[in-house]
Amino acid sequence: MQNISSSGDINRPQQTSDSALPKSIQQVDKGGGQSKSVDQPATKTPEYVRSLNSQDISQALLNLQKAVTPENKQILTTMLLYGVETSPEAFDLVEQAVKGSKKGNKLEASVIAYSKGLNANSKAVDLISKFLSHNMQFSRGLASLSSGLNQLKNGLSGFNAFLDPSLVAGVAGFLDDFIEDTKGLKKHADNLDIKGLFSKQTDLIQDLRYLKDFFKGIEKKLSSSNNLIADNLKEVIKKVEKQATEFHDVLLTQLILSKSPGNQQIAEEFFHYWMIPNPMATKAKDIQIMVSKDPKNKKKINPYKTKIVMKCETSDLGDLTIIIEIDDKKMAYKIYTSSELTKKFVIDEAPELKKSMEAMNYEVTTIQALKKVINIEKLLLPTVNLNTIKRISTEV
Repeated sequence: MQNISSSGDINRPQQTSDSALPKSIQQVDKGGGQSKSVDQPATKTPEYVRSLNSQDISQALLNLQKAVTPENKQILTTMLLYGVETSPEAFDLVEQAVKGSKKGNKLEASVIAYSKGLNANSKAVDLISKFLSHNMQFSRGLASLSSGLNQLKNGLSGFNAFLDPSLVAGVAGFLDDFIEDTKGLKKHADNLDIKGLFSKQTDLIQDLRYLKDFFKGIEKKLSSSNNLIADNLKEVIKKVEKQATEFHDVLLTQLILSKSPGNQQIAEEFFHYWMIPNPMATKAKDIQIMVSKDPKNKKKINPYKTKIVMKCETSDLGDLTIIIEIDDKKMAYKIYTSSELTKKFVIDEAPELKKSMEAMNYEVTTIQALKKVINIEKLLLPTVNLNTIKRISTEV
């Protein structure tokens, strides 16, 4: 009988046998080469190790008192993949979350949410699902919200003759603060001021919640006016409220993805995750940034011992993934690209990179340029290699 553990391995069972072992065994005498019978304790039960297979998954489902169906097999396998405990309670929560959704990545998103302690949070599942579908973008959300806020503010003057001027003035004043915030974010992005960007994002999460509540209050007040002009303004506000919600979701997703899983054995390191606008791209695109957490305190970053991962797209060099390992004042670079020309460019520019880092009191020990595509989601959302999971059985 085997148990599947939350760490992704098969637990070693208690060693028992169906029949007693012989009390005496044959042992070769070192002196005369003759064998003699000696009394010894029972030998250790032999163990046989093999890879996990479909029959093991089926048996695990039966142990959980679940039907052996393709759907249930997929649920259990995905739970194993993300190092989630295969308990009846965990299975039931994941099963309930994916009920009625046969397509897409809802199962994977549900298991990831559960692994991070967000057991029954449907909002978290939806946001993770959007991220996995690559249907979430910081720069696009920021541009949309900024445009909507400006359009709403500029159009308010047209409602002065029909609505309470103090109400219109109050809305305009409230919008000014958020318009300045979006301008500040854009400025930090253009200057690649990472620290300023991260600081602004943290404040905006709460501020956007206030903005949405403010819009709801205004909509309620406009609904009671029985005025067609008021209805028109209400529709405009609803549109901006939706844009604020979408951008708020992007910021929340970063927090969710940065949350470490409950199973700390699934990976050697865990990361904080951010998206920022890419000033080097011609269209609205993001730079994805990951910074490894301090092993001793997962809420903090040790600037003297960390790993930085950046993924971006440039108009000249194409897709780039840069991994920087920092050890005190030493830095090691690995730069991944799908282009042979970009690889050559990185090698040619390596001396200049070393020189620029020396000016900041950093020693660049190595710079590797590799023609290879890296999936950073595997670092951000680590999984177990199911081929390495072993089943340990005991036999007499």
